[in-house]
Amino acid sequence: MMVETALPPVAEIVVELERALGGASPASPNQLLSLLLELHDSNVRQWDLEDETRVPGATDSVVADAKRAIDRLNLTRHHLIEDIDAAMQAHLRQSTSAPLATESPGMVLDRLSVLIIRIARTAEKARSISDGTDTYAGRLPGLHRQLAALSAALEVLLRDVRAGTRRFLPYEHQKLYAAQPGTERGSIRTGGGDSRPG
Repeated sequence: MMVETALPPVAEIVVELERALGGASPASPNQLLSLLLELHDSNVRQWDLEDETRVPGATDSVVADAKRAIDRLNLTRHHLIEDIDAAMQAHLRQSTSAPLATESPGMVLDRLSVLIIRIARTAEKARSISDGTDTYAGRLPGLHRQLAALSAALEVLLRDVRAGTRRFLPYEHQKLYAAQPGTERGSIRTGGGDSRPG
């Protein structure tokens, strides 16, 4: 099977990320989309762990365990953003004289993933609240506007990079603290197994 390296259109990426939230995330022959789905899954798991820490009555032990798991997932997240940018850089020929974008495509895709999760979880809350308030439902139009704006901005960034009118620096993860044993690059994903459930 041939492995695709080109990033699909942003609208298609949004659909794939939304489908993945519903449990439909088949293995993709597209290397970039596969990395993005792995990042999205990591972001979902981080979101769920953050929710665990906010449950009323959660014990100190539960919160501490969740926070440690969040740290591990966050490290994986940073590595996946690096991997996405590296794959994009290998696929795109960038002009060395073009002005720099403020964010790399991997960073924007990470934001897109988190926003799609936020919209889905806000919609779930809106459906589950039966007290007549529309606090969560009222947030959805603004979140959808953010999604449309971020999607359009990413499409423009990719178009400009392809045209040679803008370039990006691949994201590089630089933590100020030393890696703990067993958390060096690559060890989380190989030692901890595939980050996607099932």
